Amino acid sequence: MIPWRLTFSGVRDYPPTLIDLSGEKDHVMITGPNGAGKSTITFCMGAVLYSSKVDVEGLKSRNLPPDETWKAKMTLLFCNEGVMKIDAPSFVEFSLRIIQEPGQPIKKEFSISSGDIINNWDHSIRYTSGDRFYNFTAYKKDLQYKYKVDPDLFYLIWYQQEVNQFAVMNPEERFRIFSQMHGIDKVQRDWEESMEKVKETEETLKSAESNVKFMKAELSLKKNALDRFLANQKRLTEGGKLYIGSLLQLEVSYKKEIERLGELVEQLEGDLLDAKDDLVIRKSLMEKSVLEIETYKTKRDKMEVQIESDSKKLAVISDSINQIQSRLDVLDQELETITERKNKVTRTEKEVNLALDKLTEVQKKTNFEFAQNNDHLNSKKDAVGEAVERIAKISHQVEIDRQAEKSHLERLRQYQSSHAVQQTIDSLNAKTVRNRELEFDYTQKLNDFNIELSLLNEDRDLSARQIESMKYFQSQQIKAFALRELIELNEGAKIKDEHLYNSIKYTIFYDGKQAAAPNDLYHVPLKNIIPDRMITELPLLQIRVKDGISEEVLPCAIKALWWIEQFFKDKSISIKNGLIIDPMGIRGSQEKNRYILSVKALRIRMQEVKKLIEDYTIKLSDVKDAIAAETKSTQELNSIIHQVRESEAFMVCEQERIQRKKKLAEEIAAKAKMEEEVKELEKVKDKLVRLQIEHENLERVLKEEASIYEELGKMKDKYEERNRLQKQLDNEKHRFKSEKRNIELLEDNIDELKRTISTTDRQVSNMVDAIEGANQSMNRIENQKSNKIDEMDSAKLELVNVIEELSELKTIVAELYSEVAANVILERIPSVVQIKNNRENGKVTFDHARTEPDIDPAAQENYQTVKQEYERLESEYKRTNILLEQDKERMENLKDQLETTINMRVLELQQRFKSYMSQFQFEGEISWESYEDRKKRTHFHLYIKARKEGHRGAMEDVSIKARGGKVGKGVSGGEESLSSLLFALALLQNLQTSPGFIVLDEFDSALDENRKAKVFDLYVQELKRKLIILTPKSHEETYLNKFSKAFVVQHDPTIPKSKVVGIVKKVSSRE
Repeated sequence: MIPWRLTFSGVRDYPPTLIDLSGEKDHVMITGPNGAGKSTITFCMGAVLYSSKVDVEGLKSRNLPPDETWKAKMTLLFCNEGVMKIDAPSFVEFSLRIIQEPGQPIKKEFSISSGDIINNWDHSIRYTSGDRFYNFTAYKKDLQYKYKVDPDLFYLIWYQQEVNQFAVMNPEERFRIFSQMHGIDKVQRDWEESMEKVKETEETLKSAESNVKFMKAELSLKKNALDRFLANQKRLTEGGKLYIGSLLQLEVSYKKEIERLGELVEQLEGDLLDAKDDLVIRKSLMEKSVLEIETYKTKRDKMEVQIESDSKKLAVISDSINQIQSRLDVLDQELETITERKNKVTRTEKEVNLALDKLTEVQKKTNFEFAQNNDHLNSKKDAVGEAVERIAKISHQVEIDRQAEKSHLERLRQYQSSHAVQQTIDSLNAKTVRNRELEFDYTQKLNDFNIELSLLNEDRDLSARQIESMKYFQSQQIKAFALRELIELNEGAKIKDEHLYNSIKYTIFYDGKQAAAPNDLYHVPLKNIIPDRMITELPLLQIRVKDGISEEVLPCAIKALWWIEQFFKDKSISIKNGLIIDPMGIRGSQEKNRYILSVKALRIRMQEVKKLIEDYTIKLSDVKDAIAAETKSTQELNSIIHQVRESEAFMVCEQERIQRKKKLAEEIAAKAKMEEEVKELEKVKDKLVRLQIEHENLERVLKEEASIYEELGKMKDKYEERNRLQKQLDNEKHRFKSEKRNIELLEDNIDELKRTISTTDRQVSNMVDAIEGANQSMNRIENQKSNKIDEMDSAKLELVNVIEELSELKTIVAELYSEVAANVILERIPSVVQIKNNRENGKVTFDHARTEPDIDPAAQENYQTVKQEYERLESEYKRTNILLEQDKERMENLKDQLETTINMRVLELQQRFKSYMSQFQFEGEISWESYEDRKKRTHFHLYIKARKEGHRGAMEDVSIKARGGKVGKGVSGGEESLSSLLFALALLQNLQTSPGFIVLDEFDSALDENRKAKVFDLYVQELKRKLIILTPKSHEETYLNKFSKAFVVQHDPTIPKSKVVGIVKKVSSRE
């Protein structure tokens, strides 16, 4: 944004005025005598741009009648060009309208108009104080952030005496302006506020600490009273619970004991009645058992008589059985042989004769079928022999075809076809060509790696583009260095830390100011780098000046190290995650990823290159071997291709071979069919043979059975006698078994009766003993009953005493009694002795606690109240203490931040200030200090010190003068002005902005002609922007020629009237 035109009307004694400020790089001078109204022009600029330093009411003419309305208008036109070009049309005009009615406040209206043609605006916005959206605050923000022409924020307008005030200014005021320009005042205010906050927190902490100590002592007293109260309550409660619980347990125990004894007495009375009844029953049972014994003995005698009678019958039957068995044995001996044969016969005599007749007919039929089948079998066997001869001939021919086909198919399987072989030959030829190209490529890479290895052995690791740049600068006779020749990682860095510098590590530094870059690597002129301090290592970034570097190259390495540091200072251009980020975009790595910034990386790269040389040597050897193998394969395929063509011709006659195979298959199928028929006929033959054998065997058996039946007819009477005797023998044996079973049953019954009689005898003996025992039991029960009645009377007496004690306690401690009664465990009650001991212990404890003196019933409430207050105060103390630590830490951090920021900015200023002062044969120094006054307030001073080169003595601040109005001490007026101007230039250079213009009022009022021109040239050279200079002096032609436009402000006090007369000294390029 470049000022292009200024207009104003209604301002002081000026008529409507237009000042042409056009020209992007054209400098403008406005001159005139003192009091002519030059500064009014800067005030108009400031008023239009809403500067807080301009009082608009001061622009009103003092010659305006009081009853007349003041109307004024100011416009400032900008051309959208220069470094700070914004996203807006070509021209932007800012205007201010002022109206003040008599006796009324001033009314202002700002407006912004924009368009590509002057006075033909495309867009306009008005800003008034009452508008909701477009008010003066919005106007100020638009100036700051959208158009970037805020005169206060960017220090675009230096009003009257502002540029020359630094030398005569108090060091504290000088520091204030310095801190405002660099944003240090905010950090300073934060630090001062943190100091005040620490002091306030310390006072609060002291008060809180004393409160905590006092409340802690009070809490200790209340705790002792609470402990005595709680101990008393504990004993009272525990003793009362034990006492009441024991009495309740005794009550339950006595009640249970009385109930138990009553039940026991009733049980004993029942047991006594049961014993008497049992005695009567036992006597009755004993008498019954005696009668049963007599009955059993009578039955036993009767059974013994019956057994004797049955034994005699059994002997008679046994004799009859023996006689019959003797006769059967004689008959069996006579019939033994014929009987064995007869037992094997399964058919009757009639069945045997019918089977023989049927068998004769079947044999005749089987013999006929056998002869017929034999004839068919012989004819089929002859046909099979003829088929075998035909199959043998065809099979031989097929086998010859198969062998030939196998050979040809194997060849075609291997080579597919003559066309495929030809393609393979062509492919091998192409591979050979490619491998020869690879051979050439590997040879080239091997040469490159050998060259790189030689560079690495010389401690040089350069990329191809770096080598190109180095050769270029060598041809231009300019010294150049690769970044790795100047900088390396420090010893604590890891190799992977080098990734942070990927985007700049291939940078080339050359000893010059400007040169054409031969490629797209970073090329940095060393003469344009001015470090603000001497550095050889950056520990945070883990880099340093390369070890062992020569003294001649060391300054270049320091500049390179400082240049790298600038990327990590949160500026517009920075490095983050290895990427360069600037307002125009993002840039990544310059070359492929390699490690080049450490000795360790160099050694690793050397090993990698050696390994690559080995690998490429092997690859080259493999490629050469592949070329030889492919050449050999091509020769072999050329010799085999005609055989493949023969195989293809053989495969064309496939149909003939298929017909032969088909005929062979048909002959084999016919032969197999005939062989199957032969097998069937043979099976039939075998079946007929087996039938003939079976018929012969059956005929022999039937004839043998017929002979047996002939013999049996002769022995018929003996058989009938034997059968009759056998039946009689079976009947007698059955009678014998029956009688024997009856005798065994009687003997078993007798044994059972004997056992019953013995058991009954034992029962009678036991009953006698039981009757005696029942008498003794009745006497024992009578004694137990008497004893239990006495125990029950004693328990009732004890229960009455316990109930009386419980009634008394229920009256004294009703709540405790209710609690114990509700919670007492009555299921598992200990022994009465233990309960009585517990009652005595509880009673003693309870009575002692009731009568204990000096117990405060409100101790617990008092303690809780004091404890809550103590905890509140202690918590407040801890919070305050933590807050104090935090405040102190924040104060120290802010202090460190403030000192670091001041040191950095002062160091930057001093570098430039020294450089500027040296050009005028002066030594310059900028320093600062801080101190506390008696009221503990911190004051900051910024000193500007200067002396002529060659002079001795300590340098003093340029504002120091002799005391008491004396003269003769301090610097001259010209030196004050020079130091102020050069300090202001250093301040402007140190700001992180680059606007397109600056307005300086009374810029050279105290400088001589020589210094005036030199200072102007220095401003032009360093600021590189349009300068608008207001000066009251007359100037030489050489100085005037430095400006493209010059204006003279004239004032006639008699009218009064001021006017601006312009003379164009040089036509600008735009015009």
